[in-house]
Amino acid sequence: MGLLDNPLLKKMIATGEERMGKVAANLLTNETLMGVVQKTFSAAIDAKGLVEKNVQSALSSLNVPTASDVKKLEGKIEELEKVFEALSSRIGDLHRHEASATPPNGTPRA
Repeated sequence: MGLLDNPLLKKMIATGEERMGKVAANLLTNETLMGVVQKTFSAAIDAKGLVEKNVQSALSSLNVPTASDVKKLEGKIEELEKVFEALSSRIGDLHRHEASATPPNGTPRA
């Protein structure tokens, strides 16, 4: 017979689960406790925001780019790459057009 097959142990586990359920239900319905928990979480979120703001300020004063600065620069680089690709394509088109318009002896066609 295994330990979990013991009827006395099963009864103790069931009783413990029932009591823990009641305690949890009482805690969740306690408005004072829930208010304290809510205020604690709110204060923690506010503190996190303040820390992030202060870190950004410190990094800025040290001329260290923040993650948002790097993201902005990445966006600008991507835009410049697109413009460069468009210009390169346009220059290639112009070179091909010039090559087809110029005869082999070097004088332009009329």
